[in-house]
Amino acid sequence: MNFNQPLTRIFLGLGLLALGMAAAGYVISQSAPQVSEQARIDAAVAATLASAPSPVPTSTVSILPSPTPFSLKGLYCQYEFCIGHPQDLYLLDQGATRQPPIPSTYGYGILFAYNQSLFMQIAWTLSGPNFDPQTTMRFIKEENEELSGAMQAKLMGKYNVYYNALTNPTTLPAGGIAAWQCGGRDFVWKVYTPQDGTALGLLQQAIEKFRCQEEL
Repeated sequence: MNFNQPLTRIFLGLGLLALGMAAAGYVISQSAPQVSEQARIDAAVAATLASAPSPVPTSTVSILPSPTPFSLKGLYCQYEFCIGHPQDLYLLDQGATRQPPIPSTYGYGILFAYNQSLFMQIAWTLSGPNFDPQTTMRFIKEENEELSGAMQAKLMGKYNVYYNALTNPTTLPAGGIAAWQCGGRDFVWKVYTPQDGTALGLLQQAIEKFRCQEEL
């Protein structure tokens, strides 16, 4: 009798059973849904956000600006004074444009503005014991600029304004310079235009809107 034949049949059956179970496991693993790495990350982020505390709402108070009693068109207000200027000019702090910046203060500063047809400067300083218009004018008067004619004292509004025509050998040759006092400070104004005779009118417009700290 051959004992090897039954044993062969047994081992063959066990092999076929093992192959069937492996195949079944492969099918089950293939049919089971696979969770991607990105899905796990999204789930973790969602859980973190859900556990974060909600922000506590804070009450806000709206502060409305107080109305200005005069038009802001062509008006510069800063350093506790206001002054009129042409609407197409934008006054800049001259000290703030330097490197390093030296911004103007209440006690001293210079502003300037220009376009193709106008150049304007405004400066101020604390008043000394005696007001000298010519000394005040030197704050922004350049060495190559020449006073033209005699100085004129004019009452503009409630200010005693000292005005002098000014010439400069540049593309804007005609101009004027003026000085006055208000609230313990000396103010000086300068303009250059392409046409003679227009500086005084621009000064008048500037003074009409001028206010210092005691009048704001």
